[in-house]
Amino acid sequence: TDLKTAFARLQNGSDIRGVALDLVDDEPVTLTPARAYYIGVGFARWLKARKSADGAVSSSLKVSIGNDPRLSSDLLSASMAAGIGSEGVRVVQFGICTTPAMFMSCILEKHGCHAGIMATASHLPANRNGAKFFLPEGGLGKPDIKEILELSCAAAEQDGQLEADSAWWLDHAIVAQKALEVDASLIRQDTSFLSDYASFLRQAVVKECGIGPEPLQGLRIVVNPGNGSGGFFATEILGPLGADVSHSINLEPDGTFPAHQPNPEDKGAVKATVEAVLTSSADLGIMLDTDVDRSGFIDKNGNPINRNRYIALAAAIALKTNPGATIVTDSCTSNGLKSFIEGLGGKHFRFKKGYKNIIDKGVELNEAGVDCPLMMETSGHGALRENYFLDDGAYGALKIVIEAVKRRLDGGQDIAELLETLKEPQEAMEIRFRITAGDVRGEGERVTAAFKEWMESGNAPKSWTMEADNYEGWRVSIDEGNGDQGWLLLRPSLHDPDVVINVESEQAGGMKRHLADLLTMDFSRYQVSTEAVEKYVRG
Repeated sequence: TDLKTAFARLQNGSDIRGVALDLVDDEPVTLTPARAYYIGVGFARWLKARKSADGAVSSSLKVSIGNDPRLSSDLLSASMAAGIGSEGVRVVQFGICTTPAMFMSCILEKHGCHAGIMATASHLPANRNGAKFFLPEGGLGKPDIKEILELSCAAAEQDGQLEADSAWWLDHAIVAQKALEVDASLIRQDTSFLSDYASFLRQAVVKECGIGPEPLQGLRIVVNPGNGSGGFFATEILGPLGADVSHSINLEPDGTFPAHQPNPEDKGAVKATVEAVLTSSADLGIMLDTDVDRSGFIDKNGNPINRNRYIALAAAIALKTNPGATIVTDSCTSNGLKSFIEGLGGKHFRFKKGYKNIIDKGVELNEAGVDCPLMMETSGHGALRENYFLDDGAYGALKIVIEAVKRRLDGGQDIAELLETLKEPQEAMEIRFRITAGDVRGEGERVTAAFKEWMESGNAPKSWTMEADNYEGWRVSIDEGNGDQGWLLLRPSLHDPDVVINVESEQAGGMKRHLADLLTMDFSRYQVSTEAVEKYVRG
């Protein structure tokens, strides 16, 4: 692999991601300390070029770097810090932090960073790592990441680096030598920042509840951050606000993630949190992902509140103070969610997968004069206009906690009562065709286009109707009879070599029928494996 390709492959949409540790067979290391160093160089050059128009000089710029507790994070974040410092830009290292907090380091006046970087691979396994980048205006987009990686590669080539230099002993030596050449006064550590961010969140809760410094008195809340960065949410936010968090689990940061993957959608995370809530008779359970930009919940009866249920709950709260507003979601939300939002007087804008896509759409709508307070993906990424359009799992969780406090004060029931009118499907799943072609993106687009042609040709089932609004792939509404309505969405995956099929049914056995109908389309002309779908239909 040439150097240019090696750097380009690290782009994952608006993030950088790669394999950082040799822990899994057939998953070679792609994000080495030396590449992290040159990513730091590339980012610093990109930032200096951007800020030079404002008259800023290198030594006046300050970049914050935080990381999750992965075993590779300390070395990768230090390598990026050395790369940034080599360009004369100041760096402050926060240590274990969260992705939303790194953005807030650009906002909170005490810190006033010109940019923030979070070393994380979110919910991915322990061998992976990566980086997310922020300016005061928000997270960087795909074109920015592409440019930064091109600058990073150019810096490596300028230093005479070759792809062969990725052998670990040479790679580490490069970073050690380069770090020795950096002015040490440019890089400092500040482990107090996460406490400042926690204070900011506590103040927001106290202000909105309006009943004193400990508004969570009487609430028992189980927090499960899965040994990621989110343990502080229990000990530095909820506890000081008066909540009983003594039954929380997996609070200690541990980059091996011994209990389960830190992911609110992970079955192990849900199971562990349900057990902790029921055992302790807690009022609420909160699950956080590794870098705390996503969250999910368990109600007091042990019922998960995630995906469509979480969006519905967040929408119900947002629409109380923004009547008639528009809620932006990804493309995989249920028919029941649309009816739920409209039943509350809101408008549902179903857009694309990808948290950056829905946030950018929300910003665009607000700039166009559309009242859009909430943008949320079924994965648990949720951004609020009131919070800088930032997908912050901690802030989103606190909005739910605040609602719980208000309901108690009003003599109301559990927050789950807000979901009573949400109609949920009998069945729902995501399944995939594996793309076997070398040109993954092109083949995915060809299959998606062919599906549309099949729908328009009249060969599709008569009960299938193309929906009016499609922003990625094609979603069809399925008349299941007896007033029931299912749907199926076929789309290329954002990141994987797959064609993704999302399907829901309001009838038992409906998904199997719909997928069997899908297989009547001739997929043999395309380089995809339909084996997983065929196996499900046969089973």
